[in-house]
Amino acid sequence: MIFGRGTRLNVEPKLEVEPDYYKLVGGETTACLATGFTRQNGTSNHTLFKDKTAAVRIENDKVYNQVVVLPTGNNGDECETESKDSSCEDSIKPDPKVNFVSVTVLCLRLLFIKTVVFNVLMTFRLWISQ
Repeated sequence: MIFGRGTRLNVEPKLEVEPDYYKLVGGETTACLATGFTRQNGTSNHTLFKDKTAAVRIENDKVYNQVVVLPTGNNGDECETESKDSSCEDSIKPDPKVNFVSVTVLCLRLLFIKTVVFNVLMTFRLWISQ
């Protein structure tokens, strides 16, 4: 919210979440993305984000995001070193109950199709015999 000229009011939550940093590469362009932080100046201690771009918050979102396009020749190593968790692991484990229900539904569908085919064949047989 801006009141008049030069007066700005920022209402920030009590919970402070540090940003996660990601290196984005597309062709010749390299960028560093800081995402998921709750303070507007959450990237002020990072060397790549000092006085480059402003942190923005998408409407009705509680966290800020900020991106910096890196100059040519900078491969973004500083962006990766600040990241807390650079690994991406699959955390979904197979569930035996879901597998059982899926197989049961498949069997019931097959049984239904067999029943429909049998009824159609018997109807044709009766129709042909008359």
